[in-house]
Amino acid sequence: MRSLTTRAVAVTTGLLIMGSSAAAFASDSPIGPPAVADGTAVDPGTVTDAPASGADVLEGADAGAALEEDQPIPGETDGPDLGDGDNGPTSEDCPRGPFVHITRNLKNTTSVKYSTFAKNDTGSTKDFKFTSKRSGTTTVGASFTLSAEFKVRWVGKIKADLQGSASHSWTSELGVEIGGKVKAHKTVYGDYGIRKERVYGYQAFRNTNCSVSNKHFLTVWAPYREGWALS
Repeated sequence: MRSLTTRAVAVTTGLLIMGSSAAAFASDSPIGPPAVADGTAVDPGTVTDAPASGADVLEGADAGAALEEDQPIPGETDGPDLGDGDNGPTSEDCPRGPFVHITRNLKNTTSVKYSTFAKNDTGSTKDFKFTSKRSGTTTVGASFTLSAEFKVRWVGKIKADLQGSASHSWTSELGVEIGGKVKAHKTVYGDYGIRKERVYGYQAFRNTNCSVSNKHFLTVWAPYREGWALS
């Protein structure tokens, strides 16, 4: 199994992420920093992509529960309303054709591909290690069926305006490790999956006289990264 450090990711220590200390990951890394929920059983400051090994380390056990397609990412919130007045150029020389417009950046979610846990029944903290053991694929999608043309337009818009790593399709890695210390008499849960950039907006058709027709509002998502979430 390979840890995140084998992916040539620039790492420093001591960055506080969502209430816990974790490694800092390069912005262009396919593996994002771990998301750690408030009140987790993990001992603060111990989360690492190079977990301890040995007979005393608690290895993650398969959770066996149904995997969530839209699990909230700790700390994510909806962005401000960006307005829906993007009707294009006001001159009579308008580029005719279909276009898309984002009116709000929604809080991102994770499409969970593997879920695990480690239970500490002892009276002291214990090292744990999770390794992603299942993979899966997430593709661009929307609250109603998108044509191939509009899929391309939405991904392009998301890449340009919000998330340069957005992709039409993303398949998660196997063997990605994370670890730390779980508190006494506590259970730590880990989910590995693909993070989705989510937006609300519309797709429409711009006419040569600059008017807009066939406007349809919808929620759209595109995969952009993968990573662990601990709770």
